[in-house]
Amino acid sequence: MKYARIFALSLFFVVCTGALLAQSYKTAGGIRIDKGLNLTVKQYIGDGWAGEGILHTSIGSRNLGATLLAEKHHRILFRGINIYYGAGAHYYWHNEPLRREDPYGENIYGATFIGGAELSLGRINVSIDWKPEFHLNGGGGFNWNGSAISVRYIFAKRERRSIKDWRVWEDLGLRKQKDKRSRR
Repeated sequence: MKYARIFALSLFFVVCTGALLAQSYKTAGGIRIDKGLNLTVKQYIGDGWAGEGILHTSIGSRNLGATLLAEKHHRILFRGINIYYGAGAHYYWHNEPLRREDPYGENIYGATFIGGAELSLGRINVSIDWKPEFHLNGGGGFNWNGSAISVRYIFAKRERRSIKDWRVWEDLGLRKQKDKRSRR
């Protein structure tokens, strides 16, 4: 019984601290590998939200595309391990001549959705995600094939908040709030 209480208390502490800690990076950029080799940049916005930009290419093709996404991140147990989901928009330019049997027009645009998990270790961020797309002007409507692996270098890390920075100590009356007048 004693060990069950210690385990429950430890699990509660790990879950609570994981929820209170911030995302481990501000800016990260690297490559995304799916049907082609893509460039990806992720920027932390605030309160668990990040913006991601993806520049798409296809292997053996001159076509080019861009996707902008807003993503909501949620911690899993420890800092640097996240699951995320989001939505955005995409636009693909077709630079190669179209074949007569192609069912879609020159350029494709539409809505993009994303869901995945990421892990940050040191200056490296690795994520795996699924990015379905809904094409509004052709291209077959809904495209379910959008899974990829991304490897990013963290250019700017976020500051870690220590336990002494949490406002809970002030709320419990264990630490006095600093008065602005006393600083002058």
